[in-house]
Amino acid sequence: MQFMQLKALPKTVENQIMAIDNLNSTNTALNISLIQLAEQYSLIRHYKPEETIFVEGEHGNTMIVIMQGVVKVLKRGREPDNLQEICKRGPGSFIGEMALIEESSRSATVIAETDCEVLEFSRENFEKVVKEQPKIAFAVLKSTSSKLRESDSIRIAELEENNRLLNTSNEDLIRLNSFLDCIIDQSPSAIFLITHNGDIFRRNETATKMFAIGSSKENVQIDLFFHNFDFQKIRNNQNESWHNEVIGLRNGEQFPVYISIASLSGLSDSTLHLLVCEDISELQMLNRTIIEIEKHESAQQTAIELAHDMKNFLGVFMGNVELVLSRLTPEQTVKSQDSIKAINHSFKEVIAFTENMMFNSSGDIDFSSVDLGGLVRTLIRFYETQARFRDIKFGLHIDKQFPTSIKLKEEHIRCAIVNLLSNAAEAHLQSDKTGEKCVITKLNMLPDKENIEIAISDNGPGIEEKYLSKLFKERFTTKVNGHGIGLPSVARIVQDHEGEITTDSEIDQGTTFIIKLPMRVG
Repeated sequence: MQFMQLKALPKTVENQIMAIDNLNSTNTALNISLIQLAEQYSLIRHYKPEETIFVEGEHGNTMIVIMQGVVKVLKRGREPDNLQEICKRGPGSFIGEMALIEESSRSATVIAETDCEVLEFSRENFEKVVKEQPKIAFAVLKSTSSKLRESDSIRIAELEENNRLLNTSNEDLIRLNSFLDCIIDQSPSAIFLITHNGDIFRRNETATKMFAIGSSKENVQIDLFFHNFDFQKIRNNQNESWHNEVIGLRNGEQFPVYISIASLSGLSDSTLHLLVCEDISELQMLNRTIIEIEKHESAQQTAIELAHDMKNFLGVFMGNVELVLSRLTPEQTVKSQDSIKAINHSFKEVIAFTENMMFNSSGDIDFSSVDLGGLVRTLIRFYETQARFRDIKFGLHIDKQFPTSIKLKEEHIRCAIVNLLSNAAEAHLQSDKTGEKCVITKLNMLPDKENIEIAISDNGPGIEEKYLSKLFKERFTTKVNGHGIGLPSVARIVQDHEGEITTDSEIDQGTTFIIKLPMRVG
């Protein structure tokens, strides 16, 4: 290799040497002897701004000493094309000496930031310089040591920053877990986190209660809490989510559950699956109640229409009978007296029969054990879901001593409560009264312990006093399309249970219907 000969020491170099002598220990200064040796063993190279001097990763077979200008030292980031500047070097700095000595790859990329003039040494020529001037070796060692200390400082700073970020991330993770815990634990739905093998990894308190799970900390398979439910088969279905109605198990008893399953992190062995379960027992009961109410109302309406038509026909029939009787002579009337009495008696019996059809369209029902609190709760939920009653607040208060099982004619009592709840709710719809609209049902055990009380109250317009005595005896209604048999029907049902019903009403304050029934333990 041929070298550029330095004929004379330029004035600018003299100035640089003076500047180098004033540098601190981190940038080892050149001295006159090194400059003189450069005449024999180095090349002088010039680089323009942004021109690359060294490339990270390439084999290092030369080193440079900066005479003039400033260079940038850069390292690759996480992305190969992303270079991050770690420091700058100026006059008197050794660059590339470690790669040259170790015969290894460049540890960084070096780019000229300004116009630069450098001395470039090959390994062979650098060894010659060291032999002739051992102080150069000491200067290189000093520079290398300084760089190592600087690198350590940078690494320590990076570690401290990474540690700070890690602590921050941990704190954020703790807060996130706490937030998720709060959501999971306070959810009204039963929530399970299931491993890929079907083990319960986590569950909330609702799940524990819904499926009556013990306090054991051992891994439990989710399949144990469902009937004919194959979690592995669903998991292998490769779908992101799955939902369906299944049969849950609680203390050996079955109950309907609507279950939704979603995978939280792909389909690897570390996947967790989220199971959200809803006990739909009450929903199914509500649906059955809706069907029964609609069926009852339909049957009742059919009976009413049939009875109405029969009464019309009877009216025509009796009109013709009276016309015939009016044409009889006194002697014929006397002779037909018995027949006339029989006709009148039969007419009254048919009228009574049609009235009975109107008041009792559900047939004969036997007494059975009824959870009256659960029955009323289900009926109230039925009314709460109806759009026309969305502005009405329905409430239920059950006495702590109220029995959970009473012998009643369930269909008849349901019919009576439906009538009273409907009347109370619809009274609000026909009223211009402002303010909160309420329908409150109370189930009380009376002090004598021998009777129970069902009280249904509203804060609607109330009933005029002149109508109160007629409510349970005559067909009475304020509804546009009402038939007026509701309250007489309720009275007959209460009477059939050997109970009594009373009313308390005040204009603009509301109405309360109170049913008192004998306690028949179920």
